[in-house]
Amino acid sequence: MILTRARDPRVRFPRLRRASARASGYLLAALLLLPSLAHGQPRSPSLESWLAALQAKYARVRTLTADFVHLYTAAGSPPRREEGTVLLARPRRMRWHYRRPEEKLFISDGKHVYLYVPAERQVIRAKIREAEDIKAAFAFLLGELDLHRLFARIERINSPSPLQAGNIVLRFIPRDARLGFSELIAEVTPASLQIVHVSIRELDGARSDFLFSNIRENVPIPRSAFVFTIPPGVQVLDAR
Repeated sequence: MILTRARDPRVRFPRLRRASARASGYLLAALLLLPSLAHGQPRSPSLESWLAALQAKYARVRTLTADFVHLYTAAGSPPRREEGTVLLARPRRMRWHYRRPEEKLFISDGKHVYLYVPAERQVIRAKIREAEDIKAAFAFLLGELDLHRLFARIERINSPSPLQAGNIVLRFIPRDARLGFSELIAEVTPASLQIVHVSIRELDGARSDFLFSNIRENVPIPRSAFVFTIPPGVQVLDAR
């Protein structure tokens, strides 16, 4: 292992990887923090009933696994499609394994986050509280259960239309622009109350869409899934 103390503030997760981290992190916050949304904001009865149902469901969710497709578009860049699997466990533990087209791994063990790209032989490591990467921030929030402090407005919308007819579409507007996005749109299946699609609009206009399938809740996940062992000979950068 080659250890580098990356005190230079320019040492950051790469731009595109930060974007995927933001989107996936916001999604997981929506998945597991919706139980905190049943109070604190005026809503129509229709929206209130959906949030109450989501609250009852996700209050019982402790682990989650899924396959995902991540679509990323930004002005001046070609569209990018990535696929992988995600494991999640409260509190603050996440494992995002991108398998195609490039393998990369993002892990939170509850205290630190690691971004590892095997082809680059490099690991970027940070404490959850100090990490610039938004996914790291949301790994922490997964243990806080206070989503209403994060979003100023939550509403049910009809446009854009859901990918699957009959699904419910919710829009989340953040309180703080420093989070790096202007809105989050989540598509929910009414029968299972699972979030199957999330669209993130960043402040610069870039967009990330996550499509989820094979969602499983409250399945056993070994703690070892959230432990990252640094491979020998890999450069380690401690982000500051």
